[in-house]
Order: sequence, then structure tokens, then C-alpha cells
Amino acid sequence: MEYRYCERTNFEDFSSGRVFYHGAGITNFPVRLVQEIFCRCLSYIGNRGEVCLYDPCCGGGYLLTVLGFLNPELISMIIGSDINKSAFEIAAKNLGLLFAEGIDARIGELRELHNKYNKSSHLEALESANRFAYIIQRRSLKTKVRTFQADILADNALKNLEFKADIVITDVPYGNLVSWEGQDNMIGALLRNIRPVLKRDSIVAVCSTKRQKINVASYLRLEKQGVGKRKFEILRIAEN
Repeated sequence: MEYRYCERTNFEDFSSGRVFYHGAGITNFPVRLVQEIFCRCLSYIGNRGEVCLYDPCCGGGYLLTVLGFLNPELISMIIGSDINKSAFEIAAKNLGLLFAEGIDARIGELRELHNKYNKSSHLEALESANRFAYIIQRRSLKTKVRTFQADILADNALKNLEFKADIVITDVPYGNLVSWEGQDNMIGALLRNIRPVLKRDSIVAVCSTKRQKINVASYLRLEKQGVGKRKFEILRIAEN
């Protein structure tokens, strides 16, 4: 695939389980790819600098936390939800790393692990965490974060919530998560159920396996791109 916005660089500080918290069964996402997708979405709404970003299948919040670190001047609100309570609790911890209090606590944990076990992996993680702390110290972070539990496949899952997302980016469940894989139009249900939190010009990016189909007449496809065994599609609400 051709990258138009995100150059190839070293993203090892973002490795899952290094500084970011990780849990069993929680998937990650390629850093360069998610930044590319975010920038493509941004190109359709313009560089507003006050973007509300939402992930309805946030898992451990890896995707959202990465974007929060890479785009602090563009994102004003980061919101993540997931049906799995333990997953969105990890997401809250990861998103907390965007702030001085959270990264300082993580540095303390990593320092304790290094002192106890003296492993090179703990030292490398500590060095990465210190680099994140330096980034946070040098910028004025205006981003707010919110996480909550929700089954996005349930009707009215987002009814009466008081936010409107400019960009929705989600990596839908796959693999052994059989409630999604192989079922009819699960992504369609997601797209219908996020409508209450969308604006007329909101942009939605859905990442999935190539076998998972998107068939919702109320959206227009702006882009479709295969990446290995996966794909992403960028959509906008169709005008009535």
C-alpha cells in the first residue's frame, strides 16, 4: 500500500507491553497504518485542530493512545467504548499515559520491575516511558479522554450520549471472536448504531478482515484499501 501521510520511522516505543498496558486477547494495530488512516480521515474534514475521536471497539485502547501521542495538537477529545469490562479498564489506563500523572506512575512501575529483576527489557521500557514523559512535559496537552462499557451491536447502545465524533476509527474483532467473524453484516449493525454520535460530515474508518463485508446503504465509501490479510474502508454518511 502507498503511504501518503505517515513516513516510515521507528515506532518501537509504542510496542504493546513495553510501556502501554496489555491484556490477554486484546489486539494491537500497526502504528504507521493507524496514523495513515487517521490522516486520510482528517483530509476529508479539514485540519480543524479540535477533533473528537471515537473507537466503539476500543479493546485495550492501543489505537486511541497511539493517536493521542502522535496528534496532540489535533485531537481535543478521545472516547473509547467496548463490551468487555476488563478491556476498557485497560484502555482507561493506557489513555491515562497521555498525561503526566499516568506516565509518572508507569515509570514508577517499570523502575520497580527493573530494580527487582534487572532485565534489559524493563530498562528499555523505562527508557521509552521517559521519552514519553519528556514529550508530555514539552507540550500543552488539551486532549480529554473518556471510556465506557457498551455493546455497539445492541440497538440504542449510544442513545442519549452527549458527544459527537468527527472521526470514528475502529478495528473490529476478528480471529476467535466468533460473535463477529462469519456473521451476517455485523459491521452494518455497528455503522447503524454509531449514527447517534455522528455529525453530518463525520468520517468513519473501519478495519476488518477481507472476508468481512460492509453493506450499509446510508454510507458512501470514500476509500477501500487492502493491507495484507486485512483491509480498511473510509466512509461518510450519505446525503438524503
